[in-house]
Amino acid sequence: MKKNIIYIFALLSLISCSDILDEELTGDLTADGVFIDEEGIDFALNGAYASLGVFIGNSNTVRDGTNKETGWTLIAFGTDTYTNGSDGGFKYFNTYDSDLNASSQIVRESWDEFYKGINTANTVIGRAQEAIPNNPQKVTEVVAEARFLRAYYYYWLVRIWGPVHYTNEETTTAETEAHRMALEELYPKIIEDLQFAEDNLPGVQDDFGRATSWAAKATLADLYLTRKNYDMAATYAEDIIDNGPFSLVGSYAELWELENEQNSEVIWSTQFADELEYDNGGNPAHLFFLMEYDKLPGMKRDVVNGRPWKRFRPTNYLLNLYDMEDQRYDGTFVTVYYANNPDSAPPGVEVGDTAVYLPRVPFSQTEKDAKPYGESIYNQDEYTEKIYPSSKKWLQPNRASTNEESGGRDFIAYRLAEIYLIASEANALKSSPDQTKALFYLNEVRKRAYGVDNVAELPTIDAVDIDVILEERAKELAQEGKRWFDLVRTGKLVERVKLYNPQAASFIQDYHNLRPIPLTQIDRTSNEFPQNPGY
Repeated sequence: MKKNIIYIFALLSLISCSDILDEELTGDLTADGVFIDEEGIDFALNGAYASLGVFIGNSNTVRDGTNKETGWTLIAFGTDTYTNGSDGGFKYFNTYDSDLNASSQIVRESWDEFYKGINTANTVIGRAQEAIPNNPQKVTEVVAEARFLRAYYYYWLVRIWGPVHYTNEETTTAETEAHRMALEELYPKIIEDLQFAEDNLPGVQDDFGRATSWAAKATLADLYLTRKNYDMAATYAEDIIDNGPFSLVGSYAELWELENEQNSEVIWSTQFADELEYDNGGNPAHLFFLMEYDKLPGMKRDVVNGRPWKRFRPTNYLLNLYDMEDQRYDGTFVTVYYANNPDSAPPGVEVGDTAVYLPRVPFSQTEKDAKPYGESIYNQDEYTEKIYPSSKKWLQPNRASTNEESGGRDFIAYRLAEIYLIASEANALKSSPDQTKALFYLNEVRKRAYGVDNVAELPTIDAVDIDVILEERAKELAQEGKRWFDLVRTGKLVERVKLYNPQAASFIQDYHNLRPIPLTQIDRTSNEFPQNPGY
């Protein structure tokens, strides 16, 4: 089995603080019957990890009514780097039209899932001491892990919705009262949990994927950057760089090799198992970033190239950011497909020959005509919602069958390259800016991108500013679920979407920097629970 930590999805009694439980529970699987000893607390702690996995994409075979597109829809759509492909029913998260509202399944499921994770973490925190009375070290580490997860889930909530309801106690019965806590009160609670985790978690866990002190430090670096406390962001990022056990993987392409998921660059990642009996549904990202290659001459759908759901496609802005020497372009995008269908191949194209090509330098019609696959050469100005460079990062060539929807790729929460970029941004913007450091950290990432050891061989950047950082993060972290948050925290969402995402430009407004509070939360709350402005 590939994974060292498996998430348990079976705890029916842990519900969010505002959910109304209509079903009558039968059987003996209750919190009071399970979480009474070390084994039970470990069971609950594994359950606390589950919510991020469910958010990223576990299907409705895991949680009734959930949708495998929820997480990726929320974090991939509606930016300057990704827009919608031809298929799918949630395009309004890209276009920002009136269908993006409080009734959306996407916001409801995301909200509920994070609160389920928080409630499970609260259960562990509240019950660990009594359940494990004779092992204080075990209690401390278990509580630290749960407090990390609670903080991490709240961090997602506040970035997506702003002020939200806060509770640090286990919910065991239906509650109908909830209040939106101001960010000035809520963020210190998140920081307190993360600092407890930083102080009490080990630097390395036996089970890859469990939270560590370094995961807590990475989250704090990210959080302080979001809060514009650049001095603290720099401190945490530099601590990870200088003292952590991490190193950049040699080449960018190596990061996405299936056998290399647990590499030296990963600080913390959400684990998904290849074996469906352990992780039903898994990470479906391999479906979403693919073009419709399988209906082109010489091609048919296969396991290696993937099942194209055509949800997310790169904007021309993103594609044009990469210099020709930047190896991240070829490490990120599929631009060549090799013939696998002799029945539809053009004359002169054999199985294994190039059948589809998306060149970075445009071909003239004469150049196209000279190739036997010329009708399937697509220049950038010929891209459509079905034809565009697919993603390499999430390809799942080890799926069991051509149409298999489940995927086992891990979702990387933090890796070292992002920490370098946080250190660069923070040093450029902190109270006493340090451009020397900012450029050094930026160029550590860029040297790998260009495959050079000497900064003098890189295209020159004289100073780091927010636009430089946003461009570098776009290239380095494309398709990794970071972009919407980057644009929101820098105040650039509306500006950049209007400039670079034509499908969204007409509708996006300032209030879209927050998502709508789910209508279910408002309707089920007995007191007033304000909606975010604009919705």
